[in-house]
Amino acid sequence: MELRITSLLLLSTVGPSGEEEEVEVHEAISSNLLRAVGVILGIFGGAAAYIHPAIAGMVAIAPILWGANAVREVANYGLGTGVPSIGYMGLGGGVVAAILGAALTGVLAFGSYVNAVIGLAVGTVVGAFIGGLLGFLDRKVIKMKIPVMTRCSLEIVAAGTLALMCLMGAVAGDFSWPVIHAKVIKTGIIALLWVLCAMSLLHPFNACLGPSETQERTLALAAECGSITATITGVVTLDPVLIIAGVIAWVITFSKFWKLTKRDAAEVTWTGIPPKGQ
Repeated sequence: MELRITSLLLLSTVGPSGEEEEVEVHEAISSNLLRAVGVILGIFGGAAAYIHPAIAGMVAIAPILWGANAVREVANYGLGTGVPSIGYMGLGGGVVAAILGAALTGVLAFGSYVNAVIGLAVGTVVGAFIGGLLGFLDRKVIKMKIPVMTRCSLEIVAAGTLALMCLMGAVAGDFSWPVIHAKVIKTGIIALLWVLCAMSLLHPFNACLGPSETQERTLALAAECGSITATITGVVTLDPVLIIAGVIAWVITFSKFWKLTKRDAAEVTWTGIPPKGQ
């Protein structure tokens, strides 16, 4: 039974001739725009944690949107239960890259902000390399016939790494190795941040998938998950500014998500059978 199900899942990604085919994914927001905003806000906003931790905590939403969109794109090939798996895979490699990026700031001497920018950028690049390698192995070794697997895996790990580093900066109050090591790694808070980031990436499409799934609704839920993540980070650090900002963002994004949910929902009409009340 397991072999049969696996074969059906793999066949769903190829055409009748057995050749790989691109699945058309409808977009209301350009993927290129999400990538650009995610990278720019994530790196330069995350490095501003020393100004106020809430900045880094809130800008983490940008790479979360980027990563959730990449999950949506690759999951449209019929991953099924692989949707949660690819989210956790992304943050598994992301933790290694994020720690490396933070550690790099300890050997640089360009000033606090520049050191942080370089550390965040290098961590993101390392995450992209790890993701690209995982995607390559998925296609060539596991033989997953998904044309966008390598690229999307690269994006998911890179985005997850950047979001995680932003939250690390929010907890530490500065993206520099001594405080990151003392406040995020030694305390074990990095494990909580890992779970929060992974859920923020994988949950949106997993919750919205189906015939009526749209990018708008999926990304609205991703923004809501990012807002919850920022709020929880604020609670962990007892930062009232981040808590308030996160709650306000959650109210706005949840309202948007609920509006889109009602728009996309199928209508259920009572036909008279069975009688009402039964």
